[in-house]
Amino acid sequence: MPDDLYGGWAGFETAPMTRGAIACGNPDAAEAGVEVYRAGGNAIDACVAAAFAMGVVEPLDSGLGAGGFMVLHHAATNSTTCLDFMGTAPANARYEIFPAVDPTGDYAIKVKGRANEDAHTSVAVPGAAAGLCLAIERFGALDRRAVMAPAIRLGREGFTVAAKSALRMKRSERLLDLTAECRRVLKRPDGTVRQAGDHMKMTDYAASLELVAERGAQVMYTGALAQAIAEEMRAAGGFLTAEDLAGYAVVHRTPPKGRYRGHELSVMAPPSSGFLVASALGALERAGVPDTDKGRAEALARVMLAMFERRRVGLGDPGFVPVKLDGESTETTSLSAIDAEGNGCTITFSNNNHSGVVVPGTGILLNNQMRLFHPWPGSPNSVAGGKRPASSMMPSLIVADGKAVLSIGASGATRIPTAILQILFHHLGRGLPLNEAVREPRLHAEEDTLMSDADYEPIASAVATELGLTYRAHPGRDPMMASCQSISVNADGTTTAAGDPRARAQGRVV
Repeated sequence: MPDDLYGGWAGFETAPMTRGAIACGNPDAAEAGVEVYRAGGNAIDACVAAAFAMGVVEPLDSGLGAGGFMVLHHAATNSTTCLDFMGTAPANARYEIFPAVDPTGDYAIKVKGRANEDAHTSVAVPGAAAGLCLAIERFGALDRRAVMAPAIRLGREGFTVAAKSALRMKRSERLLDLTAECRRVLKRPDGTVRQAGDHMKMTDYAASLELVAERGAQVMYTGALAQAIAEEMRAAGGFLTAEDLAGYAVVHRTPPKGRYRGHELSVMAPPSSGFLVASALGALERAGVPDTDKGRAEALARVMLAMFERRRVGLGDPGFVPVKLDGESTETTSLSAIDAEGNGCTITFSNNNHSGVVVPGTGILLNNQMRLFHPWPGSPNSVAGGKRPASSMMPSLIVADGKAVLSIGASGATRIPTAILQILFHHLGRGLPLNEAVREPRLHAEEDTLMSDADYEPIASAVATELGLTYRAHPGRDPMMASCQSISVNADGTTTAAGDPRARAQGRVV
């Protein structure tokens, strides 16, 4: 793929691996992972270090106020584990819904006052601190302070605002203005939106990270940070309470497995969509895919449509609804790591679009993950206290002979599973090197629409016509079609760490 599609950005490295590899959406966060490797950390340490750093340098997308998923492989015990630290619905969450017809004439069900999307009533119990800390305490080689040190330093000393973060701030300005503290912390002192290249500090947030480093995750659930969150919610009429925070727990889940081209894929368990992608890859292999551009595009579009239909009728929190795993298997931060010992880790966590609520004095921007639920009753994904919403996030690993050999995850709402599906198809199914598979044009088929990168239009629009779908081209190659961070251990003994050039992401091998 010509470099000019990505402004000359490479974002990947292929090299012999002596310590480990890291791939994430921001070069400063990738450097945090490298620093932890050089300090003696393993892949779990490095991935978590980069995740904490991402919460500083891309604060709208993730951080202590977020929730998400992790799949990790611990080589010493040859065990692969899913950690579900998704946000949970507060016990008292209730929404007033009503039918409406928008100006285009489309019928919709809406929530009064966007209460499930904006401000305090949109906040789910954040799970990031619990999940990230548990991972390093159970599976890491370093202590919390060492792993979190790079993120704390970035917050205190500052960093350069990257292009993707600046774009998010521009697109999210309405939310940034919802509360005075959000404006103070995340916008320029004159009230304008920060631009790429600005120097930015997150000093309040760095102090909150230091509390977590010193006292552990419980400071977010029963300690000083929990008290600050509960007070802000109480003062502004949010559903979230001190009791909701104190009752939060990470859930250990068994990863569903899928086989594709001789590889065993371990995906995040429901309420993640990962098992649907594993199933779709199996369907592609069984059906066979014509070796033409149009044949590949049509086969991929068909399995995408089937995947989303299965998700619509049956995906929810398995603690509340049965989820059938037949077949094998918005704005987000995703990270991947593999080390020389065979440990692997992939994390995807998110503030969703974020709530616009920064807890005063803490720098913590809270999620709006309540938007991920269906606000009406009777759905597998309806709101219930303590429930986790269905999610497109699907960090995944391939393990062979007891060692992680591929790690992949993505950000980009419902484009996450379709982007990962395509990269695995191109890399494992067609044999493209990982960095080339990441750079292939992408399409996305969901419900009655097929969208694609604009330069893929001649092929994708023909497929849309054949399948009876509305076609929409997305100009440029940006994170709208997902941003995937991935690592593979190659047959020649080298390792490729590929940051998605759509997001100016970075892969490093050390």
